[in-house]
Amino acid sequence: MSTHDKPVSTPRTAEGRHAELWSQLTQRGSALIEAVARRTDTQPSRRKLLDHLDNEVIPHLRAEEEVLHNLARRAGEHTLVAAMEIDHRALLRQVEHIERAATPFDAALAARAVLLLFALRMEKEEKVLLPALARAGVDTAELLKGHHEMVGTPLST
Repeated sequence: MSTHDKPVSTPRTAEGRHAELWSQLTQRGSALIEAVARRTDTQPSRRKLLDHLDNEVIPHLRAEEEVLHNLARRAGEHTLVAAMEIDHRALLRQVEHIERAATPFDAALAARAVLLLFALRMEKEEKVLLPALARAGVDTAELLKGHHEMVGTPLST
């Protein structure tokens, strides 16, 4: 392979990371819901969902709070940030419900709530928060570089 043929690392976008998280989250959440509907063992799907939430989704949310929300506050977007943080807290409470659910059905209901809340939060960030930061003069593409929790691992092209 010549030096011209080597893969180049390119930054991922927030939207790309959201799509990846969403795909994995819906796959795992749906597996839990389907296991409940079929009355099969829900523990494996519940564990996979919780592992994904703990290792991917929650670190992503925390990084957004630390970076994006703080920048948005400095840009005067206090109300928007407050609304986003309410969504984050609601999502985290539903993750706790999945962990502590007394029945598989209760875990499935909480999983469905997580899916809905994540979709809502993802759309707010992409359609409202990131454009607000851009209007405030923040180069969001540059900002996201190096924050693998928010954009994932760089793609090789």
